[in-house]
Amino acid sequence: AAFGAAGDGGPAPMVTNAAAAAAAASADSALALPTDGAPKQRFCHAAAVYKGAMYVFGGYDGQNRLNDLVKYTFPTPPRDGIPKSTLTQDLRNLVNNETLSDITFIVEGEPVHAHRVLCMRCTFFRAMLLGEMLEARQREVHIDQVKRSTFLHLMQYLYTDTVDVSLDELMDLLQAADRFGVDRLKKICEHIMLSSINVENAASIFVVADTHSASGLRSKCLDFIVDNFDDVSKTNAFEEMGKNCWALVSEVLQRR
Repeated sequence: AAFGAAGDGGPAPMVTNAAAAAAAASADSALALPTDGAPKQRFCHAAAVYKGAMYVFGGYDGQNRLNDLVKYTFPTPPRDGIPKSTLTQDLRNLVNNETLSDITFIVEGEPVHAHRVLCMRCTFFRAMLLGEMLEARQREVHIDQVKRSTFLHLMQYLYTDTVDVSLDELMDLLQAADRFGVDRLKKICEHIMLSSINVENAASIFVVADTHSASGLRSKCLDFIVDNFDDVSKTNAFEEMGKNCWALVSEVLQRR
C-alpha cells in the first residue's frame, strides 16, 4: 500500500504544521531514519514539508500506534541539463578587477579597482560619484580610515550581496557599513554577531554596537555581560573597555 494509505478506508489527510517541522528540524540528531529507504505504511499520522525535507510523526499501521518521528530528504529534481547559475561568482570576479573599471579607490595606499555602476547599490558612493563633490570628476578617489581588506569585503557585498568574513573582520565590516550607509549589510553583520557573543568578545562587540548605534546587538551584549559579569570582567576586552569607555562600564555596573 502507498505511504499514508488507510487500508480499505483510502488515504488519510496529512496535517501540515510548519512550526512543528521547524522544531523537529532543530533536533535532527534525535530523529529515527528509515534503514530501507521506504516509509512504513501508516495512517492518521502528522506530516509537514520543511526546507526540502518531510517530517512524519506517529500514526497507526493497522496493528500498532506509532510514536516515531522520521525525516525524509528528497533529492533535488534534475533541471534538464540547465547549467548552474554563475552570476554571483561572475560578479565576485569583478571586485578589484581592472576589466571595464572606470573608478579606482586608493585605500591604505593601494588601488581598489571598481565600477561606477556600484552607485546603484550605495547612496554614499552615489552622492560621491554622481553629485557635485570633487570626486565625481576624478578617476582616483582616496578613502581614509578603513582597512583595505575591510573595504574589499564591502565591495564584495555591493557586487554580490554576500558576506563571507571572520568574526574579527565582521566588526570592522559593521563599522564600514555604518560609515558608508549600507544599512542592509550593517543589519546582516549585526545578526551574525548576535549569535557569536561569548565571554571573550562580549565587551568588544558591546563597544562597537554602542559606537555604531546597533541597538539590538548592544542590548544583547549588555544582557550577556551582566549575566556573565564574573567571567567577562576578567577579560582583556573588558579591561580595554574600562580604559576607553568608562560610561559603558558604569552602565553595566548599574544593571547588576
